[in-house]
Amino acid sequence: MDRRIQKTRQAIMNTFVDLLTEKGFDKITINDIADRANINRGTFYLHYVDKFDLLDKCIETYIEPLLQHCADTADTNTNAIALQSIFEYLEKNFTIYKLLLSNEGAGFFRNRLYAIIAQSLTEVIALKPENNAFSNGVTIHFLTSGFIGVLEWWVNNSMPCNVQEITDQLMFLIEPYTKQFVVLWE
Repeated sequence: MDRRIQKTRQAIMNTFVDLLTEKGFDKITINDIADRANINRGTFYLHYVDKFDLLDKCIETYIEPLLQHCADTADTNTNAIALQSIFEYLEKNFTIYKLLLSNEGAGFFRNRLYAIIAQSLTEVIALKPENNAFSNGVTIHFLTSGFIGVLEWWVNNSMPCNVQEITDQLMFLIEPYTKQFVVLWE
């Protein structure tokens, strides 16, 4: 891709993230983005359909590294280490993930993350015969909701406990599923 195109898209994305922090998604206009990024509206529309398309691309930009980090650290023999690594990554990138998980970041990021985790869990749990006593749908949504709920609580409350504590507590809570839970990141 041409460097000028990359530079323009990056300027638009950075401006959008700044405006999300300042105003929230609903109050952002294309004019706000264009003015702050020092481009015209037509240039914006060359790269994005509308602000919802930009939000979608923004989510992709920040969900991919999180998922890639999770995949890089997943190891079925060291679930606690993989889970701890996820929270360490979130801690290092706290500002952007706090924005994306907050109400002002819109629920789109959370919904996308939820769908990805639920899909991954569906693939993992469906393969485990020892889970036949439970409904896969209930189990998947329970685990997904619980994990995302804890992740949101931790980020939105400015990490009220350290990475080790959150990891230890989650591992205790998901102990019956630890053999298959972290495999979802592979």
